[in-house]
Amino acid sequence: MAQYQEYQQHPGQGQGQAPALYHQQQQQGHGQVVYHQGTNVSQQDWQHSFFDCCPFSTCCMSCCLPSRLFGRTAARLRDPTLQSYARCNSDCMSFCAINCIGCGWILVMNKRSEIRQRFGIQGSGGGDCAAACCCPCCAMIQNEEELKIRNATGPITQEYQSQQGMTQHHGR
Repeated sequence: MAQYQEYQQHPGQGQGQAPALYHQQQQQGHGQVVYHQGTNVSQQDWQHSFFDCCPFSTCCMSCCLPSRLFGRTAARLRDPTLQSYARCNSDCMSFCAINCIGCGWILVMNKRSEIRQRFGIQGSGGGDCAAACCCPCCAMIQNEEELKIRNATGPITQEYQSQQGMTQHHGR
């Protein structure tokens, strides 16, 4: 029989910390832990402000090397650890090519929508379009930093490790 435990955001949680909205399902006997997003994730706001240009390195990259930032954000969305990240990946090249004709904001809009849908962030396609069209640099910074925040505080996947010297007694 499976055990369920729900983790929800508490009102006192500090800024910069993404809410841990996951259901934990632990299979008895197997020790496997599987996480599912909670049912109330659609009630969230962006954790990183649209006009917040910090950190400075991300701000500079969005202005000077937007294709590289777009590629890194796309890679982070696929693999939060960035273990398979290459600086010049297919997303980077696609953005570079499409941005040459002035349509890079369309890719930014699509990535913003994908992030919003994955994490259940409030908003709409129209809002994503307006953000990416009016200030693509701000939208790319928000996308990148949002992924950093949400991936940094994801579910704990390591099981409990007993300390040396601790033993388990079975009562009969």
